[in-house]
Amino acid sequence: MNLHIESIEGGTYLAAIRDGDRQYYVFDENNKPKAFHCLTEIKSFLVNDKFEKVYLKQDTPYDEMCGLDTKHEKLEMEIDWH
Repeated sequence: MNLHIESIEGGTYLAAIRDGDRQYYVFDENNKPKAFHCLTEIKSFLVNDKFEKVYLKQDTPYDEMCGLDTKHEKLEMEIDWH
């Protein structure tokens, strides 16, 4: 089971858990994707879950700023979660 964290505008993060071919977002009490404000908040919320790998995904505007094609893959990197 892996954790995929996506950084979105406004300093907000969404977390999705991928288990095999299934991926599902972490939901709040209103059954909507839970918005987190930092990685520490995600770690505290998922303190009882164990993940093989954790990835941070971020959309960067650099290609667009340089006049390149904006249909690019988001920057994704594995991060240490211990």
